[in-house]
Amino acid sequence: MKKILLSLLLAAALLLSGCSPILNREYSVVQPHSFTYYEGNNRSVLRAESYQDVVNDLLVLIGSGAKEGTIWLYAGEEPLDAAEAAESACREVKEETPLGAYAVDYLSYTVDDSSRNYTEIRLTVGYRRSAEQVSSMVHATSIAALYDLLSAAAANGAEELVVQVSYFDRQEQEVAAIVERVQQEKQPGSVEKWPVHFYPDGGNAGIIEIILKNK
Repeated sequence: MKKILLSLLLAAALLLSGCSPILNREYSVVQPHSFTYYEGNNRSVLRAESYQDVVNDLLVLIGSGAKEGTIWLYAGEEPLDAAEAAESACREVKEETPLGAYAVDYLSYTVDDSSRNYTEIRLTVGYRRSAEQVSSMVHATSIAALYDLLSAAAANGAEELVVQVSYFDRQEQEVAAIVERVQQEKQPGSVEKWPVHFYPDGGNAGIIEIILKNK
């Protein structure tokens, strides 16, 4: 498992309660080949022993574009109520993580504690972005690359540019200035500004969406 500040799974690589504010939160990125989060050789079931494990498992599912998934929650060092953990983790992923805020429409779950050794959490994921939109996301370490990326997207006639950044610290105004500069260079005299959206919205975004053309 690797930890990367405010970075989630890359979609092409397969592709977080609410009690921790996002500004103080580091989200874990779980590589798809890591067996730590799979139940042995059963690639259809993920395992968890803590709340953070549940969060990470959700990220694995969303990163892979899965519409359904199963987590086996075992008793770990921290006492967990499975239903509360699932509810909190679903809310955190959808509202506080970049990819969740950008791509997920809803998360639902059922809990089955009939097994002796673990509690089974079955999840359903609804998306508001297509797999193509997620996979076409560009990844950058900071907004320093935004000018060049946006200039190239505009020159190529792209309808939108979605950039996932590893570092972002309340830089909305800087982003807006870059977008305005590129738009004036590519569309001199343009009155209607290109819309810019941040995910999650709240000062420490991880994904920036710029709409260049109305669909």
